[in-house]
Amino acid sequence: MKKFLFLSVFFIAGFQLVKAQETKFGLTAGYLNAESSYSFEGSKSSETASGFFVGALADFTINESFHITPGVNYGKAEEVSFLYIPVMAQYYIAESSFFLQAGPQVSILLDNNGNDSANKFGLDLGLGVGYHITENFFIDAKYSFELTNRLGELNRDGEDNRLNGLFLGVGYKF
Repeated sequence: MKKFLFLSVFFIAGFQLVKAQETKFGLTAGYLNAESSYSFEGSKSSETASGFFVGALADFTINESFHITPGVNYGKAEEVSFLYIPVMAQYYIAESSFFLQAGPQVSILLDNNGNDSANKFGLDLGLGVGYHITENFFIDAKYSFELTNRLGELNRDGEDNRLNGLFLGVGYKF
């Protein structure tokens, strides 16, 4: 409930700030590398799975250097499907086509492979860089660090499971 309240306040505040000079919408797609890391009592293990993501975004221009870009992405890595909902703040480096991005992301596990006690919802922190090849066409790379523990009811003291993701994408804004 606290996560939902936090996200609601964040979205409402974000949209109040977005008295945008310009709004563009776009599509994005690319490579997804999902990493599941597990640790318990000093023991650590991780597994990675490769796949793809596709999605849609909105780009709200606050000023020449600052944009807010929420989106919705469907991702599939091997047998597991995800829904990612990022809200990225983008800072454009002066007189260049490069931008830095950071922001929260909700990750929703669509397949839980029979593990009903695992948390389907996660809160991530996304960090990345990008480059506008043209005014509308861009490439970007983002890494999301999960802040929540996915174990849910199975969680024992000191036990932790997180899903991180690497996104390498291309996009087009209309």
